[in-house]
Amino acid sequence: MVEFLRRYKVVMLLMVIAVAYFPRFASRPDGMALYPLGAEALLHGKVLEAAAQGFTYPPLFAFVMIPFVPMPMWLRNVVWYAVLVGATWLSFRLCERLTAGSFPDLAQGRRMVWLRVLAVVLSLKFMLAVLENQAYDVVVFLCVLSGLWGMQVGRNVRAAAGFALAAALKATPLLFLPYLLLRRRVKLCLLCVVFYAGLSFLPDAFFTPHGAPHGYFVTWVRDLAVGSVRSKPAEAQTRHWEQANLLNQSLRGMVYSAVSQPDGALSRRNVLLAVYLVFGLVVFVLLLRSAGTPHALLLDGSLVLISMLMLSPQSSKSSFVALMLPYMVLSACVLLEPRSRWIGGSVLAVSFALTSLTSKDVIGKRLAEILLTSGCVTLGTLVLLVFIGYLVLRRAGRDSLLPGGSTASSRLGNQETVEAAVGSAK
Repeated sequence: MVEFLRRYKVVMLLMVIAVAYFPRFASRPDGMALYPLGAEALLHGKVLEAAAQGFTYPPLFAFVMIPFVPMPMWLRNVVWYAVLVGATWLSFRLCERLTAGSFPDLAQGRRMVWLRVLAVVLSLKFMLAVLENQAYDVVVFLCVLSGLWGMQVGRNVRAAAGFALAAALKATPLLFLPYLLLRRRVKLCLLCVVFYAGLSFLPDAFFTPHGAPHGYFVTWVRDLAVGSVRSKPAEAQTRHWEQANLLNQSLRGMVYSAVSQPDGALSRRNVLLAVYLVFGLVVFVLLLRSAGTPHALLLDGSLVLISMLMLSPQSSKSSFVALMLPYMVLSACVLLEPRSRWIGGSVLAVSFALTSLTSKDVIGKRLAEILLTSGCVTLGTLVLLVFIGYLVLRRAGRDSLLPGGSTASSRLGNQETVEAAVGSAK
């Protein structure tokens, strides 16, 4: 018994904390009040957005919510809490496994302990935001991580299934498709498309919206996915992503809060388009330069995850749980490369200050709202590009940053090394 407690003391402590946090989770069942409405719309053959106001998610998410429809609210909260806590735990462990697989030297000494501490501190606010909002962003993030893990170990089916499921649940992971084409992973990209189409049309295989000219997926693409890009003025007034909204920390949210001209929609869109172009150009250049560099997969994955957050029409705080991977990868670089420690540590400190220390519990509600309106979380995410850019541009064409002089190919290609590093980390 003593040995069991010693070995699993951290897990047991986390379980106690999770149980203690549940009453706060259940006090605002926003997600469990909204998500099953989409499932009810499917079951009754109704158009999603018309039958469930505020349900703007892809039809597959409504489909997977069907088991929650007959549950009483208390049971919905219990089951959904278990799903989110489990997904958060698995996401953290998978981030750790991906990072350990690319940085085997983390297994030496207490580096893995420091990495875990840094990653938890930097990401904790967003993990809690997932629970506070009952948001499913961490489930999508877990699917993306599964896709990256499949790429790291050379399992195309696993990678395609992870990326496709993430995209079918929330459209922004579709950004991995052009990334795969850029890396000339054409077969993997085509496999993702096939899986994505199959998953997206799955609700239409069982349900048909009455009186609608198209099925659920086509209707969602036409009215919401495409509509978010070119909404009419009348539609824009009813959709939160087309308005200034301090809770929206995407580039769109920051621009719409900053540009408030009364003649506004056209000029706002022009400014937003210019911001998108500059951001897209920066990311594209970094992806081009990162090809063949050490740890390219994790740096590339971080860039695409950041792009998902910035280019989404709506990114709430819970969406930024996806920063867990960039934070862990960049923290590993800080721990393992003394030359990067000052710039890396400074960037992570600034990002933490802008994203986590701007909470109303820390600085007060009024000041927090001012900073959120200014896009503090957006800026705290964008600043990570400075460190990623530094790593990519400095390492291009060089051997691995890790001491010992081994090359990237010898580090990344050996699955036994990956498993040994993870095993040592445990």
